[in-house]
Amino acid sequence: MDWSENPAEASRETVEQAIILWRDVRARRLEQEKVANKLKSTEETAKSFILECFKQQKFEGMLIDGRTTGLATKEIPSVCDKEAFMSYIRKTGELELLQFRLAAGAVNERKEEGVSVPGTEYVEVYDLFDRKV
Repeated sequence: MDWSENPAEASRETVEQAIILWRDVRARRLEQEKVANKLKSTEETAKSFILECFKQQKFEGMLIDGRTTGLATKEIPSVCDKEAFMSYIRKTGELELLQFRLAAGAVNERKEEGVSVPGTEYVEVYDLFDRKV
């Protein structure tokens, strides 16, 4: 497939070939994701069990078959008092303490209630779908 072709000038045949390729690659990826998701679920269950064993039994690690598996700890910041934190942000203006990601669900709820959230807008995004007819 020649992806350098100008989409505005692509023939119907080229678009059909791209759709067939996309469908095939997507179907194969989704099948592989199913397998990967099952593996990940098993991995996460085992990891949670091992973490709890290490924490509750005070293990630092284990040496098995020439490999060491150990418990790594680190401290990360967490908001324990939202009001105090937000008050600090309002007072100092230190917005770099926040990660800006719009909560689309919250904005949509307000829109349904007739409230417009200042500084937001709705933009079109595009995706493909594939359905049997």
